[in-house]
Amino acid sequence: MARRFSAAHINMPSPTSYKLQATSYQGGQAIIAAVIFLVLLSTVILGGLVMPIVRSTKAARGLQYSKTSFYGAESGIEDAVYRLRNNLITSPTTYILDVGGDAVIVDVASAGNSRTVTTTGNHQNRYRKIEAQLDTSDNGASLFYGIQVGDGGLQMNQNSHVIGNVYSDGSIAAENGSTISGDVIVAGGINADPSLEYAADNADYNFPASVSTRDAAQSFTAPATGKLNRVAIKIGKFGTPANLTLRLTVDNGDKPDRSDLASALIPASSVGLSVGWVNVSFASPPTLTNGTKYWIVLDGAAPAGNNYASNYWIWRKDTTDAYANNTGKSTSDWPLVSATWAALSSDLSFRVWVGGTTNSIDRATIGDASSGTAWANVFTNTTVHGSSCPNPYCIVDTPAHIELPISDGLIQDWRDQGSAGGTYAGTYNINGSANLGPKKIVGDLSVNLGTDDILTIKGTIWVTGNISFSCVPSSLIKLDSAYGASSGVIVADGTITVLNNCSFSNSGTAGSYILLLSAKNDPAGTAISVLNNSNGVIYYAGTSRISFANNATAREATAYGITLNQNVIITYESGLADVNFSSGPAGTFVITSWREIQ
Repeated sequence: MARRFSAAHINMPSPTSYKLQATSYQGGQAIIAAVIFLVLLSTVILGGLVMPIVRSTKAARGLQYSKTSFYGAESGIEDAVYRLRNNLITSPTTYILDVGGDAVIVDVASAGNSRTVTTTGNHQNRYRKIEAQLDTSDNGASLFYGIQVGDGGLQMNQNSHVIGNVYSDGSIAAENGSTISGDVIVAGGINADPSLEYAADNADYNFPASVSTRDAAQSFTAPATGKLNRVAIKIGKFGTPANLTLRLTVDNGDKPDRSDLASALIPASSVGLSVGWVNVSFASPPTLTNGTKYWIVLDGAAPAGNNYASNYWIWRKDTTDAYANNTGKSTSDWPLVSATWAALSSDLSFRVWVGGTTNSIDRATIGDASSGTAWANVFTNTTVHGSSCPNPYCIVDTPAHIELPISDGLIQDWRDQGSAGGTYAGTYNINGSANLGPKKIVGDLSVNLGTDDILTIKGTIWVTGNISFSCVPSSLIKLDSAYGASSGVIVADGTITVLNNCSFSNSGTAGSYILLLSAKNDPAGTAISVLNNSNGVIYYAGTSRISFANNATAREATAYGITLNQNVIITYESGLADVNFSSGPAGTFVITSWREIQ
């Protein structure tokens, strides 16, 4: 019999059960998918959050490395500027500076009177490069006269001529045929030695060191009654301070009075970095009374940018304060009612000349029928403005002294700049075309130039002995073109002799010159001898005489005393009053640009 099966006997899932199982399976897949999606989304979000942080951290680290490299390069510039300004390196040169363990490459290149300093900082392979341009600051000398003579006076022998003006602190004695085309001033004479001095010194007094120490003063008691013809102070400078005004005041309650008896400007450019005596005279010399107290006031001004620490004056002082009843003091601003003078407990070095002597012009012909005026204490056998003295153009007067324009400190600066180019010991011989400078020569310098030979002056030269130049007409002594409008300097501690048609030339730029300067201290002797058509140069001998002979010519001559032998012509060039003498390749550098480069 067939067995019958019914649906009740078959164990089949119900439709509802199928639905539940399918839904459970599908829900598990969705959850897994959702989790995966959420993980991926979180990863993306986290990556989006983390990667900028990582990149930012990396960039910040790189920026820090770059800044460190930049600061290293900046340190290299500052180091090179310091070394150049203090003559601790010569250029061109390259050296390595350690800055915080990093090696900074410092490269110093030369271009005449300029220096280009390029530094490369490198920290963790991040490179930064900086460039600074430095130019030498020029030292100025006011050369207002074709001939400027000190107390030694001017001797004009037969048929000698000055085309231009003459100023002399000493007498002028001329012979027949000698002429001066311009005006002539002969000042009243002063004694050879100061009437009073306090020259002891053992320390520096620097001012202005701040707003409260802008001005400095030293008192003195007049040793005689008479005109104050000269004041000397022992000063130098650091950096580029503002110009000084030297004032003379009476005493007002043991301090300088608020008004002055006389004043004179001291340009900063005329004072050296090296300390030395600077002579100052007044346009209207005041009269002192014997036994009366007076004050020498150096009235300064705030330096540019109020940068007192880098730009100030140096006045030598004696800390024993031994000058009885007199002393040095300082204040914030000399003429102010509220100015308070503080004692320095030191005496500041000074010299004064009171009274003087009589000077004269003898047997000179000055100007022509339509020009020429002269001033002097006495005129004898002299023709001015076309007629014999006395006449309205022969003015009997006592003109004020005008000090010679180059100070001892400037001369020492030039010596230092020559030294910075290296030293040669022995006689330095040049026979033929050559380049020279900057250089210190411990010995003599002998220059002999033949046909078409050229000696090019490339920097300041200091010779401790004597210098001699001998040339032929086609040879030339010239400044390097890199000098531009500045002038170059050759200093001899001994004598300078210029022979046989030597021609001196500028840099190729109008207004530049070569200065031949003898620092020999021999008032009675001749330090510079110029012969035979030598021309195109400025001569200076502040403490001795210059002698010109045999048709010699010059652009300008300044000396303690000058002798013009027969047939000499000195021609003054208009504009020479503004000559700037370059400090040379190792002089006082001024930063003219400072920038980052690629």
